[in-house]
Amino acid sequence: MQPSKLVALPLLLIALAGCQSDDFNRYTSPEVTGRVLAADTHQPIADARIQRAGPDNNFERFGPLKGGQLLMQPAPVLTGTDGRFVLASRSVFVLFWSPGWWSEPVIFQHSGYETFQTNYTASNIVSNASTKVPVVDAGDVLLRPVAR
Repeated sequence: MQPSKLVALPLLLIALAGCQSDDFNRYTSPEVTGRVLAADTHQPIADARIQRAGPDNNFERFGPLKGGQLLMQPAPVLTGTDGRFVLASRSVFVLFWSPGWWSEPVIFQHSGYETFQTNYTASNIVSNASTKVPVVDAGDVLLRPVAR
């Protein structure tokens, strides 16, 4: 085979794989939805911060995050005035099948309230049939006021 054909074949395979990328898209984190409420009053908490746990506490398939990967981490999601939030799913492009995610640690924070951290697993998925996106409904997350 000529060298130009050796280069052209892998490029063609990559281009064809790009046309059907759904088959190569694997979710590493589910979408998490819910509502944050004050534990004492059950009133919605606006502007509570929701984020995935830091790289030291989170399973990363290729080792701990480095340099630019840390800079690319998404900003925390803030709750609306009704306390509702949607933490978007994360996915990666892979050529070989991989098992996905096992546990998703999520942190809930707001000034004046204790920080709450919990883990969601694949058993918490409530929906993914139509969009293929794994969705975890966290329900009502109660934050306790800080003791004074």
